[in-house]
Amino acid sequence: MPALTPGAVFAGYTIERLLGAGGMGEVYVARHPRLPRSDALKVLAAQFGADDNYRRRFEREADLAASLSHPGIVAVHDRGATEGRLWIALALIDGTDLSAALRAAPGGFAAGEVARAVTEVADALDYAGARGLIHRDVKPANILLARTGHYLLTDFGIARMGPENSDLTGTGMTLGTIAYAAPEQLRGLPVDPRADQYSFGVTAYHLLTGAQPFTGTNPVAVIMAHAQQPVPSVRPRRPDLPPAVDAVLARAMAKSPEHRFPTSRDFAAALTAALRESAPRLAPTALNPAQPGRLAATTVNPGTTGNRSFPRAAWLVLAVVALLALGALGLRAWWPDAGAEEAARLPRVPVTPILPSLAQRPGTPVWTLPGDLPPGATPSGVSALGGDADVVLFLREYYPESGARVSRLEIVDANTGQRRPGTAPVLLDGEQGRPLRCVVAAGSAACELAASGSSLDTVVFIDLTTGRVAAALPSAGRIERLLAAGDRFVLLDRPTREPKPRTVRSFTTDGRELPPIGRSGTPQDRDTLDVFDRAGLAVFNSAPDPAQPLSTWELRVIRLSDGREIYRRATAERRADRDWNVFVAGFVVDDGESPAAIHDTDGNRTADLPDGWRPSERPTLGTDPVETSVPTAIRTSKGKTTYAGIGPDTGTVLWKQDSYGVDDSPGTVPLRGVGTLLLTSSDNGRVVDAYTGDYVIPGVVGQGSVLGTDGTRIAVTRSTSGSGPRHRLEVWSGDGEVWHIESEQPPVAIAGKIYLGDIRLL
Repeated sequence: MPALTPGAVFAGYTIERLLGAGGMGEVYVARHPRLPRSDALKVLAAQFGADDNYRRRFEREADLAASLSHPGIVAVHDRGATEGRLWIALALIDGTDLSAALRAAPGGFAAGEVARAVTEVADALDYAGARGLIHRDVKPANILLARTGHYLLTDFGIARMGPENSDLTGTGMTLGTIAYAAPEQLRGLPVDPRADQYSFGVTAYHLLTGAQPFTGTNPVAVIMAHAQQPVPSVRPRRPDLPPAVDAVLARAMAKSPEHRFPTSRDFAAALTAALRESAPRLAPTALNPAQPGRLAATTVNPGTTGNRSFPRAAWLVLAVVALLALGALGLRAWWPDAGAEEAARLPRVPVTPILPSLAQRPGTPVWTLPGDLPPGATPSGVSALGGDADVVLFLREYYPESGARVSRLEIVDANTGQRRPGTAPVLLDGEQGRPLRCVVAAGSAACELAASGSSLDTVVFIDLTTGRVAAALPSAGRIERLLAAGDRFVLLDRPTREPKPRTVRSFTTDGRELPPIGRSGTPQDRDTLDVFDRAGLAVFNSAPDPAQPLSTWELRVIRLSDGREIYRRATAERRADRDWNVFVAGFVVDDGESPAAIHDTDGNRTADLPDGWRPSERPTLGTDPVETSVPTAIRTSKGKTTYAGIGPDTGTVLWKQDSYGVDDSPGTVPLRGVGTLLLTSSDNGRVVDAYTGDYVIPGVVGQGSVLGTDGTRIAVTRSTSGSGPRHRLEVWSGDGEVWHIESEQPPVAIAGKIYLGDIRLL
């Protein structure tokens, strides 16, 4: 079977690009068939799938690996066999493996970086070993340096349960890489976690020196060296390292397992202590965690500055002063990696649609909706109104041979383009209004019908299994937002008659109205009521009651899934847009009295914003307010605006960026377009990673509505002027526009897919 090409579908995954290849097979970045994410899909070489014994072992051990849950282990999501080839799907890590990093640093890595790497990986190895799982292939290529600066262990696909005997190895079979394998593993003997410690010791030797300890012209020579030769000293290659390092490595790589350290953590602790004794001379280049695979500046002896002597006593004084300063400032707030380390632990939560690869302009659609109009009917238009990953509702309009225009909803399988079995098209009453959008929850859909003139908008509830209309209810005037919250539908209703307080109403999936959630109050504050889809919150700014002289402004937060009020605060004055915002797991409020605080969706106060920071202005997607992936904050000083991502549970500044865009006023930096992990700042179109602050797309995206992102590029849609097509789909990367498509129908993004008229484009 040849290598898979981008766009090919394998085991349900859509191949996006080749990540790497080797003797075991290929690794691809592949789009998950149902979830809005990409995985690392490892497809083993055909000979492994042809071996029934290996297939059984692979399936069993991949299942065991999937049971591991540790921050230092790359998660296994799925496994299987397709077209005669075994495959395993793992979490996709943005970073590089240490074998690639070693090629860029032939002399090895700095002692401190190696100490950090072995400490993090050792914890992962002991975690797996305590659960009876032996990795059997620990080597630099199977250790990843994530872009966050953390080290992760990967490729448990050939691991085995320790107590079992020859089930994995078989007669005469050796798995793993010979250059790193323990002697007992090479001999086909039973192994335990100390075999991984041996391989880990070989790996540490390689990271320190840039060379493997045992080499030879053929595999037999390497195997004999592992079995018979003493561990060579690191000092010929690294004279800056003390003899204690040799002693630690020799114990970890002892020929007999019982002579090694009790655990890999013990080995890592001993190696770290030995490396601290390193002579402070010119050391090999250190890995820069912020740029995996690239090299940071080399270090020099701290006892000198240039060619001039600097007394060691002075270094001691400076160290004491630094420690006192850290105590005054707070170590966590000062430490430059604290934010990055915390960001690495946070779950990555998408905010806008995650799209398939946008690298190339589609040549053909995924599918085209079949046309089945009545005889003699004239088509008027087709558009996707909403749905989820499995179902999409299309509005098809046409003129029969006689009579007024007909609007009907078709319930379509999002993956095949065929009408869902058992459903019939839903004919809509034209007098109720024209369908604008639909949302889906718990097997039902709610669709908004926008009325003309003084008529009232209507919401129609549809059973997606049968296509039956369960209910059709009028609004109080105009429907401003319609969304799904848990197992209910929620709409933001604005009356057309005075008084005009906006109301949040909720309904069961069959159209029964639930008790009202609340109303915004008097007309003057109606623009401060917002509902947030991903966080499932409504925020009310209620004005003082003229009939109650002592009443004040109130800021209230309601949870949409159950209508519970989770926050209420009386304030001396109205809280403006810059005083609060919402993120996917809660909200941030500056009430004008106590410190600005972060709250979760139960209303619990989880952290305060750091001193000098206030909530950033609420972001929007198009015209609708949206959440960000993490809390965002802003501060202004001397005309310079700085915005930041904040740890939701600690208040730690995860990252910060100065904003000098021409459209960024000193007072506010509104966040506009958001992606999986992305935020765009103001109208200058810069896109940054919400967890690291790194610029992803620094160029101008332009004005338009953001449809989604593939993690590298973003798709936006805009209306055009003049003659020709009325809509334009554009894809942008950091280098500018990648491609575009002009069309009469507006592009629509639904659950990670893009629809254009009657076709599914992506």
